[in-house]
Amino acid sequence: MDSYARGMSSTSKGSRLKGTTLATIESLAVPIEQELVFLADFRCSGCQQRVTEIVSKINEEIQSVVVSVFEKKVTLVCTYPATADKLAVQQASASMHTAQVYCMAMRINLDCNACCRKMRRILLKMKEIETHLIEKQCNRVRVCGRFVPADVAIKIRKKMNRRVEILEIQEFSDVNTHVE
Repeated sequence: MDSYARGMSSTSKGSRLKGTTLATIESLAVPIEQELVFLADFRCSGCQQRVTEIVSKINEEIQSVVVSVFEKKVTLVCTYPATADKLAVQQASASMHTAQVYCMAMRINLDCNACCRKMRRILLKMKEIETHLIEKQCNRVRVCGRFVPADVAIKIRKKMNRRVEILEIQEFSDVNTHVE
């Protein structure tokens, strides 16, 4: 009997909530809703027994079970409420970090002037970064602004297609709210 997962259904693809950071979305190992398809020959009593055992062992909430004898497959749609709770907690902590000012130093391999120009274009397009400094000789980039450090590192890694190592993160209190 073969089994494979089709991935996320249409309800979980567009379920990115307001205030959710890119780092929390990428760190989710299991989607909120998942569709599992098991292929089996239902003329065999052993395969029938294995399918019933698999369905009974799934502890998560099963929304629907569809058995198609002619296509020789069983389709399960499951939800994972624990993952949704984790997402809500991470979302609340992410909204708390947005008012903070961070300065972050990263190590990125900048081999040539073209790499430096590409890095500068990427940093200028990121609205949450207020200032930046690129040190080509040391392969170091420093950025300051109102951002979530993990999100900025992930965006730079994706756009530069290079490994990004966070060296240090300094957190400053919001200077605009404490002016008397």
